[in-house]
Amino acid sequence: MWKIIVALLLLTSTLVAQSSSDGSFSVHDIAHSNAVLTPAQLHEAESIYQNACAVVQHDFHSSELKHPHVDVIVGTDRDWVHGRSEIWMKKWDRDKFAQGIVLLLLLNTDVIEQLSSRAVRYSNTTINVSTMK
Repeated sequence: MWKIIVALLLLTSTLVAQSSSDGSFSVHDIAHSNAVLTPAQLHEAESIYQNACAVVQHDFHSSELKHPHVDVIVGTDRDWVHGRSEIWMKKWDRDKFAQGIVLLLLLNTDVIEQLSSRAVRYSNTTINVSTMK
């Protein structure tokens, strides 16, 4: 019984996360149970998230872009985007965070459908888009 309680306590301590004020992302550190980001870094990350969403929405003309909930996991053995909702980082890096958010937004099914639909529409035009300058 004690082993189960200790295991649960250890598990919950590693799952402690910082969340953005609007709940759009959370940051976990798999090596430590303390906060990963300072309050200033968390505020900056919120700004980066919102700006990444706005840039993708503007550049891809997607007024209905869904803003995904993202889990940022710090302390992994490599930096990469895992699945459709996780960004893995060796250590916190705001530039990699921004890149991960943009990539996750572009992996969004609606964006893929919108871009592929636009490509098909362009192929039906009388002008080849690739020759336009």
